[in-house]
Amino acid sequence: MNYKISYLLSNHFNCYVTLDEAAVQTGLSPNEVATQLAELGLLFEPIKGRKEQQVFISKVSTEEWTRKLLNETEEYLAFSEEQRQALIYLLSYSEFEELSLYHFQDFLEISKGTAIADVKKIRRYLATYHVQLEYSRKKGFYLVGEEIELRRIAQNYVALLVQEPIGKFGLFYWLNQFDLILYARVRDSIQHAIQELGLTIVPSRIDEVSLLIGLSFRRIEQQRLTQLAELEILQSLIAYQASQLFFQNFFQQPSSEECGYLTIVLMTIVQGEIRDLQLDFLLNCSGEIIHRMEKYSAIQFSNFRELLMNVFYHLVPAYFRIRNGFYLPNVLIENIQMDYPEIFDFTKKALYPLEKATGQKIPIEEVGFFSILFGGAITSQQAKAAEKEIRAVIVCPSGISSSLILQTELKKMFATIRFQEASSVDQLQSVPAENYDVVFSTIPLDSEKRVYLVKPLMSQLEKNQLINQVQEELLIPGFSMPSAEELLKALAPYIELKKGVTAEKLYKVLNKKMNRLIEQKEDKRPMLSELITPEMIQISDEVADWESAIRLAAQPLVDSKKIEPRYSEAMIDKVKQYGPFIHIGKGIALPHARPEDGVNVLGMSLLKVEKPVLLLDDEKHAVQLFVCLAAIDNEAHLRALSSLTRLLSNSTNLNDLLAAQTKEEIQTILIRGENE
Repeated sequence: MNYKISYLLSNHFNCYVTLDEAAVQTGLSPNEVATQLAELGLLFEPIKGRKEQQVFISKVSTEEWTRKLLNETEEYLAFSEEQRQALIYLLSYSEFEELSLYHFQDFLEISKGTAIADVKKIRRYLATYHVQLEYSRKKGFYLVGEEIELRRIAQNYVALLVQEPIGKFGLFYWLNQFDLILYARVRDSIQHAIQELGLTIVPSRIDEVSLLIGLSFRRIEQQRLTQLAELEILQSLIAYQASQLFFQNFFQQPSSEECGYLTIVLMTIVQGEIRDLQLDFLLNCSGEIIHRMEKYSAIQFSNFRELLMNVFYHLVPAYFRIRNGFYLPNVLIENIQMDYPEIFDFTKKALYPLEKATGQKIPIEEVGFFSILFGGAITSQQAKAAEKEIRAVIVCPSGISSSLILQTELKKMFATIRFQEASSVDQLQSVPAENYDVVFSTIPLDSEKRVYLVKPLMSQLEKNQLINQVQEELLIPGFSMPSAEELLKALAPYIELKKGVTAEKLYKVLNKKMNRLIEQKEDKRPMLSELITPEMIQISDEVADWESAIRLAAQPLVDSKKIEPRYSEAMIDKVKQYGPFIHIGKGIALPHARPEDGVNVLGMSLLKVEKPVLLLDDEKHAVQLFVCLAAIDNEAHLRALSSLTRLLSNSTNLNDLLAAQTKEEIQTILIRGENE
């Protein structure tokens, strides 16, 4: 249901409205208005003696409208404990009315004892942020604490609740009880201001911001901020102008602090904007992060400019979220850590410049989003050995988070398909038709190419059905594996589901079994100890200079014909060209060059020198351990390299390695480290 219909329900109930009037009120086309109202059982009828049509807008209950708006069909909705406590906070925060314990019981449909227990728990949690949930007969439940802290907690609770349909329902239901059109007014005003200033907002997060501002409406009117950190910087941003436009629509005397607050909120969901000169430091930060990622992963990204802008677009909202303590859930974080542990670890290290800029530790959820970004960049550079490569475009206008999630899922499901992203239909139209073979889209499309309609988040059943369809139509025409649904239909006459076992649970089990080889395949990439064998280890008392050290470190690889002699010179030339980038800290250097510079077989070698060698004769880059890497692509070496970085980040392992006197001791430490 389109949220704009609320303008009619609020302003015109129990009266007739013409089709043209309804279109003007909502901003929708006449056909769309008629279709939307029909879903509410409201039908247009001809007006006698006129060519116009009209509809009688009968009163719709707040619950019915909220259910229609969110397409919620379940009769009974049970909130989790975490959701209940979040809603208790937000109901009190909104100050729409004086709240008693009975209000919480009624709204959440819980007992008095449960309500009391939830209030006690939320009070203990808030105390850690010096915030109190107080109660008085005159005011009911209300919050006490610094206003900016109260709003930060509110934003994080809204972000938590919108992740689940029931949480989202609770937010809309409460807001609609106060004012049926406030959400629509806030959302339309934000979108208008954003468009007016030419900013790009993440569509999937407009709900979150609109709900937050709606719930904050009374506070902005009555509890205005009097101080705001870094206000001068915020006022220099384009988003501040958008905030001013927004406040002009709602408040007669908008304050600079309130405009600054909305600027912070908007900056957490808008794409980085290079017109904001005050954010140039984040563009530099993006470049530094990429260079660190290249250093830790020993991968050189071919399209640096494109990757720089992509990182910057993601970095700007991440910076404002992290700096202001705002939480962005990442539903894929466990999958990312499990399926791409090396890339996650390298990304976490590479993001140190962002940690330094924000002054805050980077949440693992944010690391996960950047891991997907870098993982996509690495995958796109992988050489494809398949004779016929299927090229696909992903169209997902729902926003950065949804787009990244969908990309990750599709790449896991179809490893042999090369994907590229088009975040909107307009972007798809700009891609030449000869550059792709198929489209995966979250919205219906008219295209000459084959289109697969998908969801950003798919159930196990939906994934299985999609794999089956693509396998049959694209990858192995004429062959089809039976789907979990087909198997269950065949077995249904002969089985009976136990109590508590649903068809969906059975689908998940079957799907996991059917795809076990894909989802749980053994990692066949070589381990660190398999590459750095005793034959690849050297210990030297003294080396003349850093160039000699690199040549000596690489000699075992040359002798075993894993690299050509010119690869050693290429590693040296890279240092001369780009500086001491191979120094990864703690006296460790990782010399490497590109595969085409003379790599025959994947290999690694290690040289330990008793007397540190100065890279480029710079005392800041004294090195005792040289680990030469000869990579054949962007993937095969990552498992071993990740083990090495984890091993060397442990001070005990590093000290033991530097104190080792024999190759066998070094090998033992490497094996111990990779098993930790």
